[in-house]
Amino acid sequence: MNDMAAFVQNSSMEDKIEFAMCLLAQMSIRDLMDRNNCGMTDAVADFMESTTAVCLFDKETGLWENGPDYIVGEYEQEKRRALA
Repeated sequence: MNDMAAFVQNSSMEDKIEFAMCLLAQMSIRDLMDRNNCGMTDAVADFMESTTAVCLFDKETGLWENGPDYIVGEYEQEKRRALA
């Protein structure tokens, strides 16, 4: 059994959801790096300080149930609202 299979088999649902949230944050940050032509440090700082990131890591919002494209879209809407 590989490490991922062991994680899936032996982890609580709460741990699996938290892992999914972290993966989605990472995928969203990578997408933002590509879209904005910026480095990892800037993308991580900007995203993780956003309301979108707070919502992503709040299980009750359900944002974690969406894909990275949707999450990036929410982040970009948040940024546009802040500039208006």
